[in-house]
Amino acid sequence: MFKLSIVYTPLKAKFEAVATGAPEVVIPLLAELGYNGVEFSLLDPSELLRLASIAHDYGLQVPAVGTGLNYLHLGLDLTGPDEETRRRALERILDFIAGAYRSEAGGVIIGLIRGRGEHYSTVEEALKVLENQLQAVCKSASEHGVRVFLEPLNRYETRLINTVSEGLDFIGRLDCGSVYLLLDTFHMNIEEPVIEDSIRAAGDRIGHFHVADSNRYAPGMGHLDFSSILAALHDTGYRGFVSAEVIVKPDFEAVAKLTLNTLRVAMRGLQNL
Repeated sequence: MFKLSIVYTPLKAKFEAVATGAPEVVIPLLAELGYNGVEFSLLDPSELLRLASIAHDYGLQVPAVGTGLNYLHLGLDLTGPDEETRRRALERILDFIAGAYRSEAGGVIIGLIRGRGEHYSTVEEALKVLENQLQAVCKSASEHGVRVFLEPLNRYETRLINTVSEGLDFIGRLDCGSVYLLLDTFHMNIEEPVIEDSIRAAGDRIGHFHVADSNRYAPGMGHLDFSSILAALHDTGYRGFVSAEVIVKPDFEAVAKLTLNTLRVAMRGLQNL
């Protein structure tokens, strides 16, 4: 069965779909409620080892580490308009890979940090730049035994890789066994005609899975059918983490409890499959 986690940052983030607060408060609460892991979204890769150590002390795994805050806060962009920006973004990802190796995190996410691709005349031109950047990422990930999770994002956040089909095509171009897709129900609800069909099409290339309801609030606060979605994910053979990346309202504890209850109910029908 799937393991459950929540995306958390210790920072005051320029991103609303993430839990915040002191790690000494948030991490023990997740363990007490019955979560299996905590996913970190960080600026500084050197923070990962300390936070992972706290998580491990409470019996929690770290399924992934997000890098998007580096784009939002620092402007680091793998396909940025100048070489220095691209170089710094690549170095930051490589530092995260090394940190994931040391902290036994499940993988490193390439989401917002890939950039919007708006500085190029065509999408293909931007994708060529991204492909070149990720070849270096692939090499480091393979050497460290760390997985990379490429996340299709909706059209309002980037024009580079919006759908599962585009994500599959792109990782096929990379030809790197360390790169998998990270699917997110919020983005899929915007871009995919049928979420379940796209999940099944991704198959064994799914490396990580994010959930949020149709409005980006906690599962159970919108109209997505998580029983159907998780059944499709189960059909692919995926048995990893389902990680909630949601707007935290009304408060963290209420969101954590609702998410856990909604996903557990959705998984009940899978137990005999």
